[in-house]
Amino acid sequence: MKYRTKLWTSISAAALIAASSAVSGMASAGASHDGAEGAKLGKDAAGSFLVAQAGEGEGEGEGGEGGEGGEGNIDPAAAAKDPVVFLSALDIIRAHYLAGAAMLEVEGGRQAAGEMFAHPISEVYIDLEDVFSAQGVQPFMDEMTNAVDLALGDAPKEEVEAAVAKVYAALDAAEKKAPASGKDATAIEAALTADMFDRAARQYDAALSATGTDEAWIDGYGFWKTAERRAEALLPRLGADHEDLAGEIRTAGEVFATAYKGVERPEGSGVEPGTLFAASSRISLKASSL
Repeated sequence: MKYRTKLWTSISAAALIAASSAVSGMASAGASHDGAEGAKLGKDAAGSFLVAQAGEGEGEGEGGEGGEGGEGNIDPAAAAKDPVVFLSALDIIRAHYLAGAAMLEVEGGRQAAGEMFAHPISEVYIDLEDVFSAQGVQPFMDEMTNAVDLALGDAPKEEVEAAVAKVYAALDAAEKKAPASGKDATAIEAALTADMFDRAARQYDAALSATGTDEAWIDGYGFWKTAERRAEALLPRLGADHEDLAGEIRTAGEVFATAYKGVERPEGSGVEPGTLFAASSRISLKASSL
């Protein structure tokens, strides 16, 4: 087991528990929120909270064995060199905040919103903090932890939304610091769009499985909304030369919008997971040829 220590001095105990996906108290070993062994909590001698993550892999999250598909698996070494990997990490964070913001509109959704805001702190940000710093990204964990604290507390919804807006602004600024490469800008955007559609499809499949959870659905909804955002930026850039890809993206948009009608998991769905997988696969195939 590899322990990576990170002092958490700006986040409440409740938020830390959510961020580390612990389920049985700060001193006990807990399962991660996807059912696989993950982050555990403890305190150092000075009383500061610290996170100890199991496993040797970096960026491990809900994509591991026994977990929900669609999250994690961001390699910091790759993110330092590849703009697609770097920007995908930011998209994963954004997806959680889009999903959490949607849960703020649901009666009784505050806890789920706070957990969505907290998850990418331990699942993405901690592992990539050095990469972000090296690229000149201004640290934004304080903005993230503030959103968590406000959501899990009694803060007015308007204050939570304002905190979330600051996270979005930080992500927008961070996107401009992606590592340079010889990749075409349109090809990068296409790869990111394909990635988010794929993650949304995998979370949808996980949510509708026999062991599916509300959380998997909420995660997937966030990925879908992030895919939608990427698609809106990409479509005007494709033009007549890539009308096939544009058509697949538009078709997928209709399919995913029908599947993810809302952030709350329905009792059943009229769209089979295979339909989403097929639509996202067609985008990936055509995007790879750019």
